[in-house]
Amino acid sequence: MRLEPKFDALLRRHCRLVAPGSPIDPDALLATLGVDSLEVVEMIVAIEDEFDLAIPQEMLTPEVFATPATIWQAIGELSAQ
Repeated sequence: MRLEPKFDALLRRHCRLVAPGSPIDPDALLATLGVDSLEVVEMIVAIEDEFDLAIPQEMLTPEVFATPATIWQAIGELSAQ
């Protein structure tokens, strides 16, 4: 799975442990990429702004925000609605 450039750029702002120019593993846990709980909240706001959508309360779960792939899947589902 390759991340869309706009989403990749958004993730990079929050993934402290990903070296510039290195690919982001879509299946890596956010914590292993250097994303802490405060940054997850900031990421949620950035996703809503960047993709012009509202993430419903029921999607604000650790399972949805576990990896870049699970987040991207959620964005796809919300965008299709």
